[in-house]
Amino acid sequence: MTTTAFRRIALGATPAMLIAGALAGCGNEGAPSVQAPATSANSAAAAATDSGVPTAPSTDQSTDDTVPTDTGVPTVSAAPSGSSSTGDPAKVCNDNDTFLTPGAVAPSTKKAKWGKPLDLTQKYGGTVTITPQLPTVKKPSGDDVFGPEKGQVSLLIKVTVKYKSGDKSSIAGIYFTLRDTQKNVCNYASLSEAVPKQEQFDDGDVSKTTRTYSGTLVYEVPANQDYKKYTLLYRADDFDNKTTDAPVAWTN
Repeated sequence: MTTTAFRRIALGATPAMLIAGALAGCGNEGAPSVQAPATSANSAAAAATDSGVPTAPSTDQSTDDTVPTDTGVPTVSAAPSGSSSTGDPAKVCNDNDTFLTPGAVAPSTKKAKWGKPLDLTQKYGGTVTITPQLPTVKKPSGDDVFGPEKGQVSLLIKVTVKYKSGDKSSIAGIYFTLRDTQKNVCNYASLSEAVPKQEQFDDGDVSKTTRTYSGTLVYEVPANQDYKKYTLLYRADDFDNKTTDAPVAWTN
């Protein structure tokens, strides 16, 4: 018999001998029993409590949307509060496309009623006085292809900026924010034809030589609202400034 053949016979006989020895030992009380290792799927089901009642297998149903509490019971985490700007455009403002940080009223914001002047001092400029007039409504016309959608109208706000002191100051229409009574941001309609382009408030520079600039801001707002209670804000005009705090605001 070759060495290779002998190894094959020995290896084949070993498992059979082990099984026979295990069966022979089952009759001995002191012999340890052989148990198959429990799989992960049924290990929990096979586990028993002190009372002898097996526990149910544990199923992990946690997801990224759950957070554990002190009691160990997961609860669904609160979803971030969405802006009500997604509401009916015939009832609330709904500008979701602004590419600048909209201004918001802060504790430091100076407030005045419509038609009253407020001074604004710029970080990289001088001090100016801004006066927005009470908003007026213009209904959409069929000729304005960029006019407001159904249920909305154009809201016109004439703003006058006067030089007061310091260096030249620039005031741009895009840094104004109009919010409705629910604090939703209204759409700044810079492409609207409700007002001729030369009369719209664009970028106004005032200085010792050019002391006044005025123009009309155009917004798209829901029809038949109390626009006196809307709030016009002017935020910092530094493009890289991400703060929402507006230094000045007007409302009734």
